[in-house]
Amino acid sequence: MDEVSIDDPRVQEIAAEEIRARFAGLPDGVAASLVSAQLAAKFRSLIAQHPDAVAHLIAGYGYRVVARAAGVIRLCDIAVSTPARGRGYGTLLLRDLLDEADAAGAPLELSVWHDAPARSWYERHGFVVVGGDPHAYIDMRRE
Repeated sequence: MDEVSIDDPRVQEIAAEEIRARFAGLPDGVAASLVSAQLAAKFRSLIAQHPDAVAHLIAGYGYRVVARAAGVIRLCDIAVSTPARGRGYGTLLLRDLLDEADAAGAPLELSVWHDAPARSWYERHGFVVVGGDPHAYIDMRRE
């Protein structure tokens, strides 16, 4: 796993792939404009909220973005490329971070959409809901 810049093109491509899937069925030109706009907004927001965040990449397979502050580790973003899903790359990206948090005695926090499939995945890894909006993003934490 390599530490890379958040604006690394390989990170951006995996993130764009996830966004692109939301616009399946739209004309290519329209979808491309929407993907570009959402991708730019996503990473501008992430950098604004967590200027110290770093990205870790498993080239061609997935990435995570992590911020560390005041004894807390925050998983800001995680994504696995479509062809690599179901092969353990997401768990690898998360497990390494869980091990780091456990070794440091630090809580690990994240936010996820309330009904996203990832929510149950996080719960299986010991995260619990600690706040947020039950109809939008929820905050989760693992001690």
